[in-house]
Amino acid sequence: MRTLPRSAVLAVVAVLADARADLPADSRLLLWYDRPAQYWEEALPVGNGRIGAMVHGGVQREHIQLNEETIWSGAPTPKLADPTFREKLRRQRELIFAGKFRAADDFQLTDAEKRALRLGEPQKIPGTSTARHVYQPLGDLFLHFNHGTAREENYHRELNLDTAVATTRYSAGGVTFTREVFSSFPANALVTRVGADQAGALSFAATLDYRRDVKDDMYRYDAELGAKVESVTTPPRPTWTHLGGARFAWRGRGHPDGVKFEARFEVRHEGGILVPTADGFRVTGATGAVIIMTVGTDFRGADPAARAAHDLDALAGRAFESLRSAHTSDHQALFRRVELDLGRTRSAGMQTNRRIWSQMWGARDNRVDQARDRDPDLFALLFQFGRYLMIASSRPGTLPPALQGIWNDSLLPVWFGQHTSDINVEMNYWPAETTNLAECHTALLDLVGSFVPAGRDSARISYGARGIVFHAMTNWGPKTSDSGWPDFTAWLARHFWEHYEFSGDRDFLARHAYPFMKESALFYLDTLVTDPRTGKLVTAPSYSPENRFVAPDDGKPAHLDVGNTMGMAICRDVFRNCLRAAEVLGIDAAFRDELKAKLVALAPYPIGRHGRLLEWRTDYAETEPGHRHLSHLYPLYPGDEITPRSSPELAAAAKLALLRRLENNGGWTGWSRGWAMNLAARLGDGALAHEQLRLQLERTTFTNLMGAHPRLGGTTQCFQIDGNFATTAAIAEMLLQSHGPSTGSRPAYEIDLLPALPPAWKQGSVSGLRARGGFLVGVKWQGGALATATVQPQHSGACTVRARTPFQIGSDRSRAVGAEHVLTFSATAGQIYRITAVR
Repeated sequence: MRTLPRSAVLAVVAVLADARADLPADSRLLLWYDRPAQYWEEALPVGNGRIGAMVHGGVQREHIQLNEETIWSGAPTPKLADPTFREKLRRQRELIFAGKFRAADDFQLTDAEKRALRLGEPQKIPGTSTARHVYQPLGDLFLHFNHGTAREENYHRELNLDTAVATTRYSAGGVTFTREVFSSFPANALVTRVGADQAGALSFAATLDYRRDVKDDMYRYDAELGAKVESVTTPPRPTWTHLGGARFAWRGRGHPDGVKFEARFEVRHEGGILVPTADGFRVTGATGAVIIMTVGTDFRGADPAARAAHDLDALAGRAFESLRSAHTSDHQALFRRVELDLGRTRSAGMQTNRRIWSQMWGARDNRVDQARDRDPDLFALLFQFGRYLMIASSRPGTLPPALQGIWNDSLLPVWFGQHTSDINVEMNYWPAETTNLAECHTALLDLVGSFVPAGRDSARISYGARGIVFHAMTNWGPKTSDSGWPDFTAWLARHFWEHYEFSGDRDFLARHAYPFMKESALFYLDTLVTDPRTGKLVTAPSYSPENRFVAPDDGKPAHLDVGNTMGMAICRDVFRNCLRAAEVLGIDAAFRDELKAKLVALAPYPIGRHGRLLEWRTDYAETEPGHRHLSHLYPLYPGDEITPRSSPELAAAAKLALLRRLENNGGWTGWSRGWAMNLAARLGDGALAHEQLRLQLERTTFTNLMGAHPRLGGTTQCFQIDGNFATTAAIAEMLLQSHGPSTGSRPAYEIDLLPALPPAWKQGSVSGLRARGGFLVGVKWQGGALATATVQPQHSGACTVRARTPFQIGSDRSRAVGAEHVLTFSATAGQIYRITAVR
């Protein structure tokens, strides 16, 4: 057999790639399948920020699993703040400075010691909740069809990211049946339409049901087995009531003692008859039917029935086409802001589950160029899916998404479905500003902004400090009033600052961002201590989230040290950003002087004997070198203190620390892999970022593109949404960066084009990304290098563009700065500036 030369093979591949590019453009934004979902993790999510649903697409039985964001178990219970906690911290610091780490970990004041301090009794903190709140499902809507012995044909199930509609279509007995499901933000409703292409051919029975046995979910668990499972009892079944005519109510409560809810249903049938049943309704001999669901709860004292009825009454007279059109327009106003094209191959025309399987299997064909991605369009689809989830789970006026967003079918979701403060809450919003969804960010900012009074009380009573402090959160407020990890508040302060950075909105900075940031900084000003060994200021005691080191005093794992890298980085971050904000606003000169003095006195970042940035002050032996958290790399990302240009030595040390984690199988969860991607992008290492992206698809992505977290030693996985958001943020970070110093009344950021472009992405384009300083940016590249770009400023002023290819804007040409090329020009708000590469 004659073997073609490699050049000929590549030529054939190129022709095939061109032919595959003729696939319909709208299919770029489809998740589609040729069979129904068998498991919840295969179903397709829809949401409006408040009401979520997972659509399974069954033929004989459709299953639409339902959620509403405020349905949680447990009643809010105020936390007690103990003024003796500050003495506990002082004693722990003494033990650590004396080298007694395990004793510091275990130390507790006795009741007698607390009384002897005479600091007063513990006080309840209004606006906190120490109760165990567990996110609960609303229920399950089942639609039962009877197609007799007819076999379904031409089955198709899809989620269209552009329209935010989940569709199921198939034929049976010569009739084509179509279902559409969407959750509408403007309508405050979940809308389902079932239709047949022949008059009178549609008959089905609908039932509402609820989860009954928590043990059904145990395939998602590991350490949570045992007593935790036994503590969850079978909940009382919600009640189904016919309200008259075509309206019904589903009433229940988060179990136990949780939020009360009421869902209202209205059924509009086209022909045929509607008959109420004991647990649902039956439609017979119709051509189509529309089921509208609205929901109310008693969260924060609201009236569930009144809210559900009001929202349903507001839709009277609104035809399905009108509801769908308004929903789609609202969604597209956000979603269509950004487009990403990484090229297409034949793989792009395959079912989404097969595209994921191809990545999982690591299939290779030596007849094609191994340096190119087999399915680059899948990366683009994953990027846009993250943006879709953001729109679906976080809208102005809603609550911020938790570990599983707003989607959960379990009575005991993993980690209770909570808002975890040491990475997940923050990671959920990493793509909000860069991928042009700033409005979605406000759900987080508004909620945590309401925590300030409770945060002040916690800081004053528990720490004897000014400012605010949160350690963890619930939807009702901060979860605790004291903890070994007080850095959550200042991490949230970065979110306020970035919301300003990307918009340049001085009013937001003055009224919302700066007050929150200043209060966060005040807490550190009052709680930093001097390390007697170095004379430098440190946070103490200090905990690096969820990780431990080997204590040198007894060789056992310990948590507490002083001045761990993440705590110091977050402290520096809020000090630096407060300085910038105060300078922009021209206020608080004395406060600025205090921040500057403290910044100079802070302990420097520790570098170990192998040149790595350390997680703790000392180069301790590690209990888990491949730990999932990458906390000590905060100053690289999401912080901006360490960059390859401004601090090359620290950047090199940070890269060694990242590689150390990855070489020891770090990044093994979806969210951890997503963090590693962003870190690699910040380091300008496109190849490493791309490798982590590929591994994300291979190891921690379900076939519905939801992010996965391995459980049971890796034998199963559960859904966790932050991996999706981190991946979307990382892809944006590979193509555009804009962090950098900003002082004075006008931001002076650099727009860095293609800073970490993967070598495998030879050509492509992106439009609609946002850069700090208020810029809209689009980029096209060919041959792995910049071709053209556009920059549109929101504000007039200086604009600096950086790239790795010479370029020009009009007649102005960039200048070489090392291996890069830079151009600064005066920009006018609203004008589009076109950038062209100079070869």
